[in-house]
Amino acid sequence: MQRLSWLKSDMTEQETTDSTSWCIAIITGFATLSVISGLNFGVKTISQTAFLLGNFLLLTVFFLDAPWYLLNVMVQSLGYHIQHFIEIGFYTDAFAQLAKGEGAPNDGLGADPAWMDWWTIFYWGWWISWAPFVGTFMARISRGRTIRNVLLYTLSVPFCYSILWFGTFGGAAIRMHRRATFLSDMGLQLHQDADFYLHTSSDFRPAGAGKCYSVPESLNHPDYAAAGAYVTDMKVSPVCAFSWKDDAGYWFDLMGQYHGMGPFLVVVSLITTVLYFVTSSDSGSLVVDLIANNGQESHKVQQVFWALTEGAVAIALLRAGGQESLKALQSISICAGLPFTVIIMLMCSALWRALKIDQQHMPARDQRVDWALPLYGGIFDILEFVLTLGKSGLPQSSTVRDFFLGLLAPPLLLWKALRGLAALQAQQPKGTSENSQPSTVLQDGFMVAACGLTYSAWILLHILTVAKVEGASGLWGIAWTAFVGFAVLVASVRHCVRAHFKIEGSGLEDLVAALFLWPQTLAQMVQQVSQEHSLKLVTSGEEQLKQVENKEAKMDATI
Repeated sequence: MQRLSWLKSDMTEQETTDSTSWCIAIITGFATLSVISGLNFGVKTISQTAFLLGNFLLLTVFFLDAPWYLLNVMVQSLGYHIQHFIEIGFYTDAFAQLAKGEGAPNDGLGADPAWMDWWTIFYWGWWISWAPFVGTFMARISRGRTIRNVLLYTLSVPFCYSILWFGTFGGAAIRMHRRATFLSDMGLQLHQDADFYLHTSSDFRPAGAGKCYSVPESLNHPDYAAAGAYVTDMKVSPVCAFSWKDDAGYWFDLMGQYHGMGPFLVVVSLITTVLYFVTSSDSGSLVVDLIANNGQESHKVQQVFWALTEGAVAIALLRAGGQESLKALQSISICAGLPFTVIIMLMCSALWRALKIDQQHMPARDQRVDWALPLYGGIFDILEFVLTLGKSGLPQSSTVRDFFLGLLAPPLLLWKALRGLAALQAQQPKGTSENSQPSTVLQDGFMVAACGLTYSAWILLHILTVAKVEGASGLWGIAWTAFVGFAVLVASVRHCVRAHFKIEGSGLEDLVAALFLWPQTLAQMVQQVSQEHSLKLVTSGEEQLKQVENKEAKMDATI
């Protein structure tokens, strides 16, 4: 707005804060009206208007610039994307992140790890933190549609549109910067003045902004003959060079280069930006309202409350700590994306299983055998008891006991699980199962001894390392190797228990459970075999009682 002279150029920090607060208030007001109007009218109308204005800017820039060049940019960029998608997806900048002397490249060809440490992680964390809102909103507006339609319209179409958008504006911006650099070099070469073609204007430009140059009007000048073949394009002028000190102004430089259309395109850009902010705000308000109301439609007053609260919190943070407070909140949001990554991975697995159940490739949960003690249950029920203020039940004392036994004496629980499984396998008729052959006491004893040895080594070697015993500085590596071996042993036993009960799962899940939740995993296996063994004893007793009753009935009938 300073570039359009809507605000004065020499604003103080307090004036900047006040102006930003008013902008947030205006956007919040429009978002509140949109929320009140409802999803099918307010949100839909504003989002469609913003989309149409964005397309207007896209097509206008495409035709005002060099269409053939922009088409080539799109095709070439798509090829680059396909070529490097797998490479960049697995790129971790492994060598550049090493410190000097620890293996970092010393030939001067290594890249600065700042890109990997800042931009990539920032981008991923930012979008992962947005995932709950975007996913919930997409699910809300996609009600009644097939999964194929959702994937098509949320993945394929946005990707294709991104190629058009970034190909047009990115290609035009790169062309503008290169033309500005060329004019600077030509001025220095022909007139010994890099600013010979400098564009002079009364328009406000922040300190540190890139220089803009006026495109020469005619080729009929002896100066241009010395420059070689030079094609002028008067409809695109002035052209500006980029400067990292004014990265927020790149867009306005790009829009302003189209002679006679610059101010108009800048105004349309601002309107479009405001509308997109409004759609983001009202969509966020609707999602928060759905989450707060457990997925049910709520009263308009509650929706207005969340819309106003979002704006009020943003203004309060801005006025309390300025831009730094908003950056701190943004950093917290990015950090929240890291633990949520694990949740998203679990959600992907759950979705895959739900689809398999829907296609009847897997029995539903109420139709298949499951763990008697889930990994998220047991001792973790205490946390649920506290969070629900006592509405949920506490875990049984035996469950808590088994958890701490698994933490302090895992070989003991592993022995109970192995012998319980062997007892169950021994009760099965021969040839009824691939795993019906029970393990011997010697085999189970060997497994338990290996478990105790690796677990004890993990603890003792770490103690020696922390105590800084002479010659023990590298034992921590062996300690973690021993722990991985312990986890593999526990995972193998869990796999056998799963196979016996035909519980859905995979070896990878067994290993992850053993690595991070081995006390709960051991308690889970013990309870599974103990419960099944008890049920079989009860069933066997009932069958014997029925046999006795039938025998007595036959004797009475004979008499």
